[in-house]
Amino acid sequence: MIRLGAIIAQHSLKELVSVPMRLQDSCELVMLPYHRLHETTNLYRQNQQHVDGFVLTELAYAYLMQEWGSFPIPTYTLQISEQEFYKKLFQLSLRNRDLDFSRVYIDFVFAQNNFLGLKEVVGADSMPYTLSPVEVNDQIYEAVLDEHLRLWQAGKIDFSMTRMSNIVQALTDHGVPHLYVFPSPESVAAQFEQMATELSAIKLAESRIAIGHITIGNVETQKESLNERELRQMLLHKSLLEFSTEKKVPFIIQKSASSFEIISSFKDLKLLTDNLTHCLLLTYLEKTLPFPVHIGWGVGNSMYKARMNAQSANSMSAAGKTSGTYVVTDSDQVIGPLGEETCLQYRNQITDYIQRWSEETDLSTLQLQKILAVLAKTESNELTADELAYHLGLTVRSANRILNRLEEKGVAKILYKKQEKLRGRPTKIYQIQLPANTDGQTV
Repeated sequence: MIRLGAIIAQHSLKELVSVPMRLQDSCELVMLPYHRLHETTNLYRQNQQHVDGFVLTELAYAYLMQEWGSFPIPTYTLQISEQEFYKKLFQLSLRNRDLDFSRVYIDFVFAQNNFLGLKEVVGADSMPYTLSPVEVNDQIYEAVLDEHLRLWQAGKIDFSMTRMSNIVQALTDHGVPHLYVFPSPESVAAQFEQMATELSAIKLAESRIAIGHITIGNVETQKESLNERELRQMLLHKSLLEFSTEKKVPFIIQKSASSFEIISSFKDLKLLTDNLTHCLLLTYLEKTLPFPVHIGWGVGNSMYKARMNAQSANSMSAAGKTSGTYVVTDSDQVIGPLGEETCLQYRNQITDYIQRWSEETDLSTLQLQKILAVLAKTESNELTADELAYHLGLTVRSANRILNRLEEKGVAKILYKKQEKLRGRPTKIYQIQLPANTDGQTV
């Protein structure tokens, strides 16, 4: 069952009393109350390994986003919908028929949430007072309370509406007529159920099998003795175990005659590669081993598919000029080498389009796929031989041959030549002009 961590202000807990019972068939709710915003940092970090996702108050969400910039696991906010907001306003107007909304202060309506549509509903003369720009930190409660009190004491408002449970008692103590606005239990339960549904889908996707295929590189096997080979394998095995312990990511390690296999999940693979951007395992092994290794990761819905993809990715790593990690996903997307400026993403499938242009240009399908990936990455259809050589790991001479071939076949043309040095030949700038593919998209 999905576990959802709810980081909620302590004073709001009473609003959620009936919610866990409503959710008992869809998710387990873990209440994590806070008094001050700075407490949310530890609450999040201490519990992120024990829940599938978090739901935060809007204030807590804004505070942590300001601190971190992004969240390591799925994170949602508990919101009040426009429909529910206007229902509250209607109920308020029925109880206070003489209430002038231009003399109301609402501390949860501001530009970032489009004033909850109020500006389109009421005229400028009837627009309530809304929240002034304020820093989201531990002092926000005092700052917002001061604004309520300042407007009240200046005789500018007759009523306050707040989402901050922390200031409700202070408003009461100062005699400010007010309404604390919180989503209804039905609305909260519906939001939590929607989050649980999304998390279930994410969990299913992340439970896909991920296999790492690791081989020892740059070893002349004919000259290497059996003892030397076994020593290298022992050192590699030891480092893999230590890495698993250090990163607290358990995985199964299997040894074969010439390689190691790591069996894990796609969720853990994303952790080990910073969401498929940088291989932490390769970085660790490069520091702990006196010899290079090649790493390929494969993802699949079956052990067979993941293993085949991992072996394919490992072959790409071994074919590179330097050590680098490659990933082949269950949709045959190739990503690699991770963390390098030359990292490319392309589909490891031979489409009719690629096959046709391979035959027309006498270039391999892989070369064409990589060229298209370079164009997509650079967001330009202009290339030099140096640039192509750099991204594809080729010599400049080989890159020149490829570009000349494309020019001969009418797929590339020389736009202009650039003289970068006083001596030597000028650099040719090629424009790649592959026609539209079968979907009508120009490449």
